[in-house]
Amino acid sequence: MRPFLRYTISVGVGLAVTALAVQFATADHLIMLSLLPLYGAVRSMILAHKQQWVSLSRRNPTRSTRKLGAIIGGLGAFTGSLLLQTSVPAGLAGYGLMLLGMAGAIADLDQANRTDQTTTSD
Repeated sequence: MRPFLRYTISVGVGLAVTALAVQFATADHLIMLSLLPLYGAVRSMILAHKQQWVSLSRRNPTRSTRKLGAIIGGLGAFTGSLLLQTSVPAGLAGYGLMLLGMAGAIADLDQANRTDQTTTSD
């Protein structure tokens, strides 16, 4: 995907999430300022490494991988629901940070796979 298109989509997603937070928020205005760059960066990383996201979701997971995914998903859902009860911007920021961690790990894995492929092909 062309970088200009990827960044345009990313800014649009960031603006949409921020607008949603502004619609439901009564306080936490500083947190709302963080949502635009947070969700913009997450969406950009997801689009840049889309193939790695798809391949990870289609592979056959082992029992330990499923258990780890269940623990992370459960903790994320529990913490996200508590943050949403505190405020909508805080909940959106928490969810965005969880996605940022996932996107960073997948981008790192994708980069490592690309480096390994170029090393073995030489």
